[in-house]
Amino acid sequence: MAFVVRAAERSTQTSSEGLTREWVLPPGRLSDDRMSFEVIAMADGAAFQLATSVDELLWFQVLAGMAQVDGVPTDADVVVMIAGGQQCMLAASEPTEVMVVRVPHAASYDAGVRDGLRRRVDWSTEPVLDSEHDTRRRIYLASSGLWGTEAVKGEMIFYPAGSSGAAHHHEGAEHFQFVLAGSGTALLDGTPVPLAAGDLLYNFENEVHAFENGGDEDFVFVEFFVPGASRTVWVPGANACGWVPRETDVRGRQAARALEYHVHGQGQV
Repeated sequence: MAFVVRAAERSTQTSSEGLTREWVLPPGRLSDDRMSFEVIAMADGAAFQLATSVDELLWFQVLAGMAQVDGVPTDADVVVMIAGGQQCMLAASEPTEVMVVRVPHAASYDAGVRDGLRRRVDWSTEPVLDSEHDTRRRIYLASSGLWGTEAVKGEMIFYPAGSSGAAHHHEGAEHFQFVLAGSGTALLDGTPVPLAAGDLLYNFENEVHAFENGGDEDFVFVEFFVPGASRTVWVPGANACGWVPRETDVRGRQAARALEYHVHGQGQV
């Protein structure tokens, strides 16, 4: 059954190195240990190393502040992924908050992970995609085209005030939504569940869900699937969720790449 982890419910571990680690999905929370998720608060000047085993993949995204990643300035516009024995060093340039998600058995979804992967994606340069049937928007954060692996897929989704999406479920993957801004409602098999910034909703395979925003501000969340390949099935009578790419990014600039119209879960992205 789907579950929600509220921001206030995270388990906290504080170290003496200027780091406070809050577990959103601690190791072992999922029966198959599919992934873990933590939010790390870093004091100015704090640093720590992230490393992966040959079978692992992890990614991280700055939620607030600024960090140096192996000496390269990194802010909330960037997602960094490493896998297959890669490692990197994070050092905070100011008080910084980072989300870190680890997939321990990523090589079981894509054996190519063992060859070693490292990607740095500036999502703010990606094309914005408009929903074919409503006012929602989407930006890809992780895909085979961006990360070079099918182990994970992810996007950032914007629900403007008054918007909603059709109920559906996914076959072949599990996924979570982590709320970045605003508030909204998840409809879990028709049952309304409120969500706010800092909350995580975890959906297992085949669970019917939808979202709506009855507020006055954008409801924004990141959504990641493990593995990346899955089939989306809409409830009877619902429109399949088609996405129309713009030629521009979220700041109105020429997008870094071009995408074709596609239905969620289909197409080369």
